[in-house]
Amino acid sequence: MNKLDNLKEDLLWKKYKKSNCKKSKEELILSYTPLVKHVAGRVITKIPDGFTFDDLLNYGFLGLIDAMDRFDINRGIKFSTYAVPRIRGAIYDEIRKLDWVPQSIRRKSKELTNTYRQLQKKLGRNPDDEEVRTELGLNLEEFNKLLAEVNIPENISLESFFNLKGGDKLELRDLISDSADKEPDNVFFYDQMKVILGEAIDKLPEKEKLVVSLYYYEDLTLTEIGEIMDLTTARISQLHTKAIFRLRGYLSRKKDLLFA
Repeated sequence: MNKLDNLKEDLLWKKYKKSNCKKSKEELILSYTPLVKHVAGRVITKIPDGFTFDDLLNYGFLGLIDAMDRFDINRGIKFSTYAVPRIRGAIYDEIRKLDWVPQSIRRKSKELTNTYRQLQKKLGRNPDDEEVRTELGLNLEEFNKLLAEVNIPENISLESFFNLKGGDKLELRDLISDSADKEPDNVFFYDQMKVILGEAIDKLPEKEKLVVSLYYYEDLTLTEIGEIMDLTTARISQLHTKAIFRLRGYLSRKKDLLFA
């Protein structure tokens, strides 16, 4: 973000919120442009070809403007904390509208989630890759192809498990980083999910746990994680996908508790 003096930033927010000052709004949008670029840069590494960085920026600005309109300056939280999940959510919403997912991929995704869930229940632990492949009746090449096919935004997000009162959504990153904006009515639900998610992450294989930690805690890209772990970006992406599906399987078993 262009470094606005704190007093100037506060003044711009007050002018914008009090009188809907267009000039103040434009200055705020300009100052938060690097934030939108950062979020778009993270998202573009995880989506199918066909979307440009400029596309994602445009979608992200829709989320930024919506976040600005909804932001309450009297709540005492940083705007960036409030805005990031909404910027990212707006980008993914537009991608989903434009990127139709074939029913065959939806079925494969559901089958993979169910397989992890059933094996976790049966074994009392996370299954290894060979056990998952055997259950699915796939060889190594076919299993890797499946992981690549289901590695799409709709499948590597856990939003469906994290719907809050009022229609807001939380993603895995928000829970891990503790950056989500919590309404009073959502505090208990949020804390419940955080405990369950922590349990699920603790059960991940070490490499997958490290990828989750570096990606969500340290905010590194998949390429940067690959350099640290001395693995290709494709391999890191595969580990990330498996981690997400393990978490989906575990959380689907806890769904009744999540929505109690």
